[in-house]
Parts: sequence; structure tokens; C-alpha cells
Amino acid sequence: MAEPEIPDLHRDRRRAMSFGAIADSYDRLRPRYCAATLDAIATAGMTALDVGAGTGILSRQLRERGVQVLAVEPDPGMAEIVTGSGIPVEVATFESWDAAGRAFDLVTFGQSFHWVNAETALPRLAGLLNPGGRIALLWNKLRPSRPSNDELRAASPDYVNVDAVSNDPAQAGAALAELRRRFTGAGFTVTEREDGWTETQPAQRWLDLIFTYSAHSTLPADRRRALREALAEVIGGDEVTIAASTIALIAGAQNGGGS
Repeated sequence: MAEPEIPDLHRDRRRAMSFGAIADSYDRLRPRYCAATLDAIATAGMTALDVGAGTGILSRQLRERGVQVLAVEPDPGMAEIVTGSGIPVEVATFESWDAAGRAFDLVTFGQSFHWVNAETALPRLAGLLNPGGRIALLWNKLRPSRPSNDELRAASPDYVNVDAVSNDPAQAGAALAELRRRFTGAGFTVTEREDGWTETQPAQRWLDLIFTYSAHSTLPADRRRALREALAEVIGGDEVTIAASTIALIAGAQNGGGS
């Protein structure tokens, strides 16, 4: 079962607003972004707008680097965790959020650009940047290698890759290229990077993690149960080895940013 293409997923508001019900698990289980990636885009003293901040995972990592962060998050349940961490958050979709004349050195979308309407978002992004500011779209790709991702995909048609650029490995490059085309067409200069690592997770933790992704968490209860059982049978009592990486698309306005 493939997810909709990135330009269309924002239309599924049921899924977009489903995360508040699992906010605690999301915050505990979702991977953090690679330190090397964040060090490349964030420096102390910067201001940042974190759009679709979720529970504030990326916001907190930016704050740890001395960045002054404002979060925007549409789901009140997710935003509550951001507030609890001491980061200011405004509850709104990006499309309806009022910038009130504010501008930032960095605007980030951590696992969230596919939840906004690109046609609406792109025209307003340059106006949110201070001169020299940048936009950073980040995704964490988690690709099991033992058992293999192919084995897990074969276990159930309801399993999708926990990889937000594209849930179809064959389409990941095309999805990123489409985003590059859109940003370039909107007047941005675009660069990309990918920073990887390998980790292992206990089987039960991995299974808990994949049910923080909306393609799985919003399945009917009987299909969620069947999916978990099918994947658990493939994994057995072993740990899951994961080839992980943070993918970043970094865009700077060709005119230097600003209104």
C-alpha cells in the first residue's frame, strides 16, 4: 500500500491530524536527526521557524545548538509536548498561520513538508527569511537490513517504508527531484545532503516505532493487529538492524531572502 505522492498527502487531514492520539509514543520513539546534518544548517544565535514541529524533536535539537526556535504545529496534542519542553509554539497549519511580519534565519520542515500544500507554501517562504536565510526540509530514512526491508514488505501489503521522502524505494529519487524542481522554480538555490548511521533496535521497540507512522497507525484495528503479527513473525526474537540516514534539502532564496 503506497502513500500518496508528496504534493497530495496534505489533503488527507484525517491522517495529518492523527498524531495527537499517539503523541507520547511519537516523541519517545521517533529518531532524532543526525548531528552532522544539523551542524551544517544551524549555528548559535540564529532564529528558526520549525513548521509542522510535531512534538518538537527537531525544535529541541535546534535549541541545543543555541538557536532561538518558534514552533508551528496544527495538532494541539502534539503542540502540548512542545510547550512542555519550553519552546514557544503557535497552533496552526502553515497555510493559516499568521507570520505577523516576522522573519527568520532558518525555516525547517522536519518530516512535515508533505503535510503542507506546496502550491500555497512555496510562494510565502522567501518572505519569511532574513537576508541570507535558508529553508531546510529534513527526513529520517529508516531502512531495515536485518531482516531486510523486502522481507518486511512481503509480510503484509499494509507495511510501508518508514521513509517520508517516498514510501516506495524506487520512487525516492524521483520524489526528491520533484521537490528540487519545485523549489528551483520558485526562485531558490537548492543543495542536498545525506548523513547516515547504522543502529539496532529490539524487535518490540521497532514494532512500536512503525506504528507512529500514520500509514500504519490509522489502519483499522484488525489490520493493525494483523500487520504487527505478520512483522513480528518475520523478525522473530532478533533485533532489527537499520541503515538510517537524515536527508536534507536546503534552499536559499536567490535574491538573498527577505520581503
